[in-house]
Amino acid sequence: MEVLLVVSLISIINIALYNALVNGLRIWERSQRLVVEQDLAVFFDKIAQDLRNSFLYSRIKFNGNDHRFSFPTRVHILADPKSDSPIDQYISQLGRVEYYFDTIEKKIYRHQANYGQALSEEFSRPTALVNAVETVEFQYIYLTDNEEIVSREVLDIPPSGVDIEVHFSDSGVQKSVRKLIAVPIGS
Repeated sequence: MEVLLVVSLISIINIALYNALVNGLRIWERSQRLVVEQDLAVFFDKIAQDLRNSFLYSRIKFNGNDHRFSFPTRVHILADPKSDSPIDQYISQLGRVEYYFDTIEKKIYRHQANYGQALSEEFSRPTALVNAVETVEFQYIYLTDNEEIVSREVLDIPPSGVDIEVHFSDSGVQKSVRKLIAVPIGS
């Protein structure tokens, strides 16, 4: 009788633990669905901030196509050991950033270059901003006195705005997010 009671209690405890584990996994799975949207929000904030800090400079041009966009802006980098700044301190410097979509890895990357690297067309190691993306399309908007010109490539002047459309899959459902970001120096 006592053995039957102990076996029954252990069974009930195991069922309760199993249910708690299954419910925890369901909650974790639901929270992971929001990760792409959260990463996209960070990506849009970061590129908007970089575009607000962009500037005109003859040696660092705006450049881009439908999957890649680079431009001169203020970058935060570790101080040069040869400078007067402490080695472990970040400083703000003129440079260049590039955002691009890797069609093989399905990720949006950002990498930056300090002034010297930007002049020699070199960049630091890229940082993945968004994972699990189907496609990314950059379109460049130019405002003239008479019309609005939409281009898939950056023209000779900075754009007035950048329209970014990102497609991704969420639980088998295709979704897209689109954002138009104004470029202050392009207006």
